[in-house]
Amino acid sequence: MSKIYFFRHAQASFGEENYDELSNKGKLQSLELGKYLVSKKQSFDRVYVGPLKRQQHTFEVVKKVYDENNMYMPEPIMENGLLEHNGHKAMEYMLPNLIKTVPYVKELVEQINANPKRKKANGLLVFQYFLDEWVEGRTDVAGVLPWKKFRQEVKKGLNKILNDTGSGENIAAFTSGGTIASITAESLKIRDEKRVVALNFSHRNTAFTSFFYSKNELNLFGFNELPHLEKGMITFV
Repeated sequence: MSKIYFFRHAQASFGEENYDELSNKGKLQSLELGKYLVSKKQSFDRVYVGPLKRQQHTFEVVKKVYDENNMYMPEPIMENGLLEHNGHKAMEYMLPNLIKTVPYVKELVEQINANPKRKKANGLLVFQYFLDEWVEGRTDVAGVLPWKKFRQEVKKGLNKILNDTGSGENIAAFTSGGTIASITAESLKIRDEKRVVALNFSHRNTAFTSFFYSKNELNLFGFNELPHLEKGMITFV
């Protein structure tokens, strides 16, 4: 029986021009994750990392902690199937139209304009509304990978990892919340896409979700675990 850990990246720069950068808090979260894994003497036979900078940077900080403690960490295998969905980009394109056509979205945006402190909270509510529409295929955005295609790419990446996993191995994968939600849905055979999105929103930065893998069966063991962060360090975006 093998165990596979999927780590969500640390906090990125939500609301900034380049989201795909770790925030200062995100760098500290990655450091705490590395320290925790080292304290548990957690070893890995292989490590996979997704194509995004925030995923790679999270791994790099963790690996540095391993190196500083003379513990072996395998060189990462880049896996494009550990990508994240492009819901943020799709929403950026669609937001002007949503403001015009959806009263709920218009009200949330007006609240932000009146009180900039509501930017993050209301922004997440708008994003959640959009994702519910997008994952159902009711909104397509040219040039953005559709949700259905994203789910297919994640499944392909997961199958590659599983096919390479031998008996009794420990595997790590550094990826994103939507990706882990998609993989969890595959394991639990969830077919309601809105429920998959709901799993996405529950994921915390640097939390890990783990599975046992044996006889071609992927069974959920732990979900969204975060033993290495104190309350003030916990973030969702």
